[in-house]
Amino acid sequence: MKTPPNRRLFFLITLVVVGGALAALIFSSFTDALVYFHTPTEALAKTQDLNGKKVRIGGMVQTGSLVKESGTLKIRFQVTDGKNQTPVRYEGMVPDLFREGQGVVVEGIWHAKQDFIADSILAKHSEDYVPVEMSEQGVAKAKESLLKSLK
Repeated sequence: MKTPPNRRLFFLITLVVVGGALAALIFSSFTDALVYFHTPTEALAKTQDLNGKKVRIGGMVQTGSLVKESGTLKIRFQVTDGKNQTPVRYEGMVPDLFREGQGVVVEGIWHAKQDFIADSILAKHSEDYVPVEMSEQGVAKAKESLLKSLK
């Protein structure tokens, strides 16, 4: 039995609409799950778009910029990308890897022409991970070979 042309067309249109809706749903869920960060230069360029919104700023903690208020958990520092700096204020516990000269991503609300008030700090670590035991063995071997070369 042959299906009428109208029925095939209806089936094809339904298939395209449902497939498009599924593709849009999948695409939007992936884009919502992705979290980007802006460099200080990008954030300054997009100040109008970012003003009042929750954003992430990433870069390096500028050497010499870290100031800790004694007796509190308040700190101030600069995040730099080598071109521009963003002054950051934060109150709370900082990650163990957080220090000057290290990579960092700070999250908070962007306000134009004000210090960036961070809600959270994510310290970035080097990709050159070496377990403590291996690094201790490496130091011991380096000392041993140095002593052998001096004899």
